[in-house]
Amino acid sequence: MKLLYRILIIILIIFVIVIIISMERQDIDYGIEKICFKENCFDIEIANDREERAKGLMFRKNLCSNCGMLFVYEEEVNNKFWMKNTLIPLDIIWLNSDLEVIYIANAVPCVTEKCDLYGPNIKKNKYVLEINSDKSKEIGLEIGNKFILKGQ
Repeated sequence: MKLLYRILIIILIIFVIVIIISMERQDIDYGIEKICFKENCFDIEIANDREERAKGLMFRKNLCSNCGMLFVYEEEVNNKFWMKNTLIPLDIIWLNSDLEVIYIANAVPCVTEKCDLYGPNIKKNKYVLEINSDKSKEIGLEIGNKFILKGQ
């Protein structure tokens, strides 16, 4: 009987820990609506779980000129992006935990089985921002520039 109580208490503790971690993760980006570089702001959709990050902007036919998708990772990672089933040419911008630009790629749609990979070889990122192609050049964005996040 004591063993059953111990198991139930352990399960309850694990359940509470999972809920707390889940709530903290949701608060990381709660209320973020825009990401800005100087006076250039982009209305963003947040992709902060595996499923949302895997889908990204796939199958979209357009993206408004001041819109983007911000991929948020729990910790810094070194990742690559591909354009499989992505119909819109994009600028993909890798940002470190300080929202500093560490890499920019101009990525083209891929409708074949084998697609190019884009991304930095060594540097780790915490965020990745996708915006319309050539928008980075248009606003004068360069490696080392910093973005800021804005809420409601």
